[in-house]
Amino acid sequence: MSRRNAVFFSLVLALVVGFLVTGWFLYRTPIGLDASGFPMGEAIYGLISKVSPGANGSFVGAVWIVVSLLVVAAVAFVTVRSAARSKLDAERRTFLTGAASGAGAALGAIAVGGAAGAARGFYGIGEGNGGWSGVSSAMGADVPQTHSEHLDAWKGSRIQGYRRFGRTEWNVSDIVLGTGRIRGEDGERIARLALDRGVNYFDTSPDYSGSGSEQAMGRAIQGVRDELFIATKFCTPHGHLPAGAPVERYKQVVEESLGRLGTDYVDLVHIHSCDQVDRLMDENAHEAFDRLKEEGKVRFLGVSSHTPNLVEVAETAIDSGRFDVMMLAYHHGTWAPMDELMRRARSEQDMGVVAMKTLKGAKHHGLAGFRDEADAYSQAALRWVLSNQDVSCAVISFFELQHVDEYLHASGGQVTERDLAILEKYDRQILGSYCAPHCGDCLSSCPEELPIHDVLRYRMYFEDYGWEKEGMRLYGALDANKRAEVCASCAAPCLGSCPTGIPIPERMAGAHELLTIT
Repeated sequence: MSRRNAVFFSLVLALVVGFLVTGWFLYRTPIGLDASGFPMGEAIYGLISKVSPGANGSFVGAVWIVVSLLVVAAVAFVTVRSAARSKLDAERRTFLTGAASGAGAALGAIAVGGAAGAARGFYGIGEGNGGWSGVSSAMGADVPQTHSEHLDAWKGSRIQGYRRFGRTEWNVSDIVLGTGRIRGEDGERIARLALDRGVNYFDTSPDYSGSGSEQAMGRAIQGVRDELFIATKFCTPHGHLPAGAPVERYKQVVEESLGRLGTDYVDLVHIHSCDQVDRLMDENAHEAFDRLKEEGKVRFLGVSSHTPNLVEVAETAIDSGRFDVMMLAYHHGTWAPMDELMRRARSEQDMGVVAMKTLKGAKHHGLAGFRDEADAYSQAALRWVLSNQDVSCAVISFFELQHVDEYLHASGGQVTERDLAILEKYDRQILGSYCAPHCGDCLSSCPEELPIHDVLRYRMYFEDYGWEKEGMRLYGALDANKRAEVCASCAAPCLGSCPTGIPIPERMAGAHELLTIT
């Protein structure tokens, strides 16, 4: 084989493997599956956990991504090196003959394979949707949502509104206690205060705080269990169960949740972060639910999604008639299909509808320029969500005692013109400064190959979240040639490459000034 044909073969192989294998793992890894959702997952996870105890099961997917790219690189190296060596007589060859050609082919294969994988994983090519790049950052946001002041007007706030939760026939508090960051004694105190103030529904999961959420909630609900509506997930402390998991495994993870919660039943179990119809309609999951329901351990079945394939998953769930509850990402400025999906769920199947990701990653520190409005942002966002009468309730993550006052202050309220003005002003405030999708569209335009999206994220930590030291630490950990110092003198080919209009050269140069210790 000639060297040219060897290179061509290697790049075609990288393209195919990158799309079919690397892309498959890139698409599924962000879903947060348990290690059993990947080939050889439990064996690989066993090795990972020795190095990093408590690591999420999705780390297995990351391992396979790296392995798939290394394989195509190795094949390219061997193929092209062999072709280069075959041109020389045996006595003229040395050990290094063809090594440079092989190394170049290996790097090219990694680039082609990575690009093909990204096309499928990030942009949804071959998946029938926009991939993870099309998912709003708010759907994945998990950022501090605490205002800098604990206003007197909020203190002592209680739940003022309860709504019928679809065919479950429960009347649930319009604000739901999200427990993703609840843990330990502090989390227990927050939960007890929220329950004392009228919250009667909380949402938890085995993988929240490494099962610490369920343990803290189990202590908090002692003596009041029968007054509460409790939701958990078909999940392990390391991730969600994949399609095809055995019936007994589905049952086992719920029974383990019951043990941590200290109760003999939960009201609702979700197929969580669901992006695939095969996982949604997995016969084993549904058989396990039916058995658990017959045994009195679970009462209702739900589905949640904030993933690229959300629309297909939600429509299938509605059409199936199997699901009592649907939990979807929903906030001001959300994409158009959400309202219609919620309307169908309520009107056609009488499902309870839970809105999550309701605060859209609010950057309260970044709202200092209009402080009066900033004081009311969280209430405005929650009231807007609850103004949709197809929404049964809004779940939001509580992780500070202040949240009980701050968030419950919105309960039972009506959205006002002032609320809408606040939300619209906030959207204008972040336009051009907030790297919302962290999509990477700008990266190929940078001749220095700077990690633009990472640098802007570190600036966001510094300016908006009050994590000054963390932002500076992360920026300082970058290689010196990957920092934004060069942006001040660059011709700025990145200008205009951001789909949301961020002036990248200006923001990058400013980031370097903010994040560099002088």
